[in-house]
Amino acid sequence: MKARIFIMFNLVVCVALLLAVLPGGIRPTAAQEPEPPCPNKSLSGYSLLPDSGPRRAPDGTWCMPADAASPVGPSAPMAPQATGGPDDFGYTWDDSVAFNWIDATTGTNTGLQGDDEYTDAIDIGFDFKFYENTYSQLYITTNGLITFGEGAYHYSNQSIPNPAPANNFIAPFWDDLCVNYADYNTGAVYYRRGGSAPNRYFVVEWHEVSRLGSTDLLTFEVVLYENGDIVMQYLSLSGYLTSATVGIEDDVGIDGLQYLYNASGLENNKAVRFYRPGPLARVKVWPLHLGRFTHAGEVLSFQVLIRNTGELGSDTYDLFVSSPWSVGLYAADGTTPLTDTDSDGTVDTGPVAQGGSATIVVKVTIPGTASVGDDNSAAITVRSSLNTSKSKTPTLQTAVPAPFAQVYRDDADGAMSLYLVQPAAQAVKKATSDWYYGYDMAVAEMPDSFAYFWNDYHWTGSVGTYEIEYTLLDRYGQTMRGVSKLTSHSGATVSTYDYDPAVAVAPNGRIGVVWYRYLYNSSDYTWNYNIYYAILDASGNVVVPPTNLTNNPFWGSG
Repeated sequence: MKARIFIMFNLVVCVALLLAVLPGGIRPTAAQEPEPPCPNKSLSGYSLLPDSGPRRAPDGTWCMPADAASPVGPSAPMAPQATGGPDDFGYTWDDSVAFNWIDATTGTNTGLQGDDEYTDAIDIGFDFKFYENTYSQLYITTNGLITFGEGAYHYSNQSIPNPAPANNFIAPFWDDLCVNYADYNTGAVYYRRGGSAPNRYFVVEWHEVSRLGSTDLLTFEVVLYENGDIVMQYLSLSGYLTSATVGIEDDVGIDGLQYLYNASGLENNKAVRFYRPGPLARVKVWPLHLGRFTHAGEVLSFQVLIRNTGELGSDTYDLFVSSPWSVGLYAADGTTPLTDTDSDGTVDTGPVAQGGSATIVVKVTIPGTASVGDDNSAAITVRSSLNTSKSKTPTLQTAVPAPFAQVYRDDADGAMSLYLVQPAAQAVKKATSDWYYGYDMAVAEMPDSFAYFWNDYHWTGSVGTYEIEYTLLDRYGQTMRGVSKLTSHSGATVSTYDYDPAVAVAPNGRIGVVWYRYLYNSSDYTWNYNIYYAILDASGNVVVPPTNLTNNPFWGSG
């Protein structure tokens, strides 16, 4: 189930928290009938939910539907010109090429059907070069994407390039599509191999598919050629055509070539060809931004991975440093200083084989006089010796922080965690066991401790619930009060979700908590929202139990 964010919820939270921690608390108010939200996407395991906003699945994942308005404003639509590129790697595109449809329905049916699905790995039939990598297999999704390395379910299309997943893809028509699903379409996705070496090809055809929620049919395809070129073709398109991404993107989302994004430009009997460049000198550095907190007198070490993605053989990369604070460059062992191996007057990596990589260690020395608020940005320009126009500049940022605490769920181990920061040191503390996986974390600082709240998913045996839980930690992150439940829905008969706890501490030590509760009845597709609050004392004992603040009796339907 995907739920709607209340846009005004944070404003209500601020007011409610201020009131909730006052002596005597606050009285619940009489509710007014809400404006009924619009119905939207309803899937197996998902509720029928309001339109025009981000939504949440029962596992706590938030996602933005393709037809929803972004709360932070959408990226500007990008319409195609006559030709485009190059991207950093050197790909270009041309949409004046001849349309030459290849019927893949005579090939193999992938068996894809439904919404947000993808295939197992499929053999291409030849080695296909895509950016600096070579692939013999690919994955096909219902959402108009081909991906390499792994499948992708992502239905919310993005502009290109974008480090957020999905990455490593070819997108002839990326949007929230479905295949042979409900009453929207009876389409299918096919693939077919053809040609003979060195002119083989692999074609994928999305045949009479549609957007989720629409019966307007779409038939399009993408052709991968053995020389690395890519052709996207559009046989028959109907309905709304200005909400899709068309283009290609590399494996980490820092390079890509976009044909269009949420703009007009697609039409029937159209072809767009993406040309793979010839051999060039190149360099790839990832990530391009690294940062850490530090303290006076410390020496911080950053590892920078430099990859020769060119196709002209070995290359030596010169290194140029720009930094107010002292910076040293070292080999991967962290102790051997880098030197000028090619006698051009500039410190370099030494020779890096084609397709190979070199790790350098950058050491930043923090001045002994540095104090809270001081920061530094060190730029390390990595430049090809074979082609000095090819370079990358990673930035290493350091700062002496003011004290603060940050709570988060560590997705590496699932533990609810606390990050404690002081100017002289930082520490990470676990508030729960591993594999706990709570959501919607909130924290407030008390004189010598922290109140840490989140929600956690539970299955009662008949319905799903989210319950508010909390713990109290001392100033060093040690447990003062173990994990406790503020709300419990073990007897719930409808899906009951407590979302987005917010917390504040009053001068008298009392802890005010406010959240919203979403009820969903799957038997008749109705739903209800209310805002709740509770007050605890400084030891975490409940003083005012969970209380309905808004008393909204109305149930929406759609």
